[in-house]
Amino acid sequence: MRRELQVLFIKRPLKNLKQVWAQSNARKYTFHGIMSTMTLKYASKLVVFSIVVSLICPGSDCSAQSRGEAKSDTLSLCFLSDTQDPMTFERVFLSYNNNARARSLIFAEIVEGRPKSVVHLGDLVAIGSSGDSWKDVDRFVKTLHERQIEFSPIPGNHDYLMFSKKGVSHFSSRFLHARLSGYTRQYANVGIVLINSNFDELSNDESDGQLRWYRKTLADYENNPSIDFVIVGSHHPPFTNSKIVAGSEEIRDRYLPEYYQSGKCRLFLSGHAHAFEHFRVNGKDFLVIGGSGGLQHPLRTGTEAEYHDLFSNSLEKRMFHFLTVESHDSTLTVEVRMLRSDFGGFDRLPQLKFVREKQKGEESRE
Repeated sequence: MRRELQVLFIKRPLKNLKQVWAQSNARKYTFHGIMSTMTLKYASKLVVFSIVVSLICPGSDCSAQSRGEAKSDTLSLCFLSDTQDPMTFERVFLSYNNNARARSLIFAEIVEGRPKSVVHLGDLVAIGSSGDSWKDVDRFVKTLHERQIEFSPIPGNHDYLMFSKKGVSHFSSRFLHARLSGYTRQYANVGIVLINSNFDELSNDESDGQLRWYRKTLADYENNPSIDFVIVGSHHPPFTNSKIVAGSEEIRDRYLPEYYQSGKCRLFLSGHAHAFEHFRVNGKDFLVIGGSGGLQHPLRTGTEAEYHDLFSNSLEKRMFHFLTVESHDSTLTVEVRMLRSDFGGFDRLPQLKFVREKQKGEESRE
């Protein structure tokens, strides 16, 4: 808040604190402290205070919730996937549904919510090797960074198109922390493990190295007392009822055994299929969240469905969406924000709630 006021003063020098009071009220801020007609001293074009003034927010006008932010003691994360523009040949098979507008609304809703971090599960753009394809994502990421919101992506298959080396170059030059052989993020008591599921783009050594790293990471998290919940993310889903793409056999065979065995692994997130799906396999939850802007995929439903979808057994197409995950004390809540069919706003649809199980002999933890 102080930073915002400093910018305000530099751009609009004020002559006395009464004017500051008027400006602050207009911005729903209130000064708490000595108020008088004391003038502000100027040094060049900058304003220098001769007293220290503290800033507070009255009532709910300036509350975190009114700005769309999570409460200060709640960790808020957002996940999305498949924000690419529809390609011309795709429109031959799939219907266009104001996809660019949907993506813009999702971006704006995420920014408004001010999460701690945004995780993108791949297919950021339609053609990764094309610099022009990155313009909308670049603007979105720039806005996030201006608000001190972290952005952690993994590549999808579209991010390697049409020339994989150039696509990788565009991706890696923008996101230096995003290792192409997998990486982690930890926020409070939540560990996030992100893997590159574009196995055709990895050498055998890279693929085997990522798998070894993944297994070690899950084992380390399992023994880390500061971690209560682990979320695994990949672009390609292990399970989907999409009529357009299939689930990844390699993820099912090589990556899920450790996920099933880990007591702290609660959620596996993926994209690629442009729909929202919820599966529970071996007591573990899997969400497909590939509906953040790409052409909507029709799903197999009813008796045609390969996997039982806990979200819906009859809805063939799902509206555009992103996911929020919040951690508060010993509870993790998962909610899908789904764009209404008239594009008039987002519905909040609670999906999952996980509670940290106390270890034997443990009484409580601060």
